[in-house]
Amino acid sequence: MSAPVGSKLPRGWYGAGAQQGSGSTEETRRMADSAWTIVSRLISGLVLYTAVGWLLSLWIGHQAVLMAIGAGFGLLLSYYLIFKSLRRAEEPLDAQAIHVQRVKRHYR
Repeated sequence: MSAPVGSKLPRGWYGAGAQQGSGSTEETRRMADSAWTIVSRLISGLVLYTAVGWLLSLWIGHQAVLMAIGAGFGLLLSYYLIFKSLRRAEEPLDAQAIHVQRVKRHYR
């Protein structure tokens, strides 16, 4: 399958959006940090509370049920922490908090 005859796409059309520069390096780094934080919270919550459910199942019994409950609780807690941190990130900052952020950014 090929492109219709007579239709030429500009060279590099697939990378045109990447050349526009959508944001600063600081903003890009912050978004990447947020993404890694979200992924790590989801994985760690799932693994940690599944392990707690497994340990409880060794003590009490009913392995599959307690591991599933632990995994579900871990995911719910992870989602709660993620949305709580996102809500906190969207709150307006006062003058003192802005000053602290500028000082931290300066000494990085």
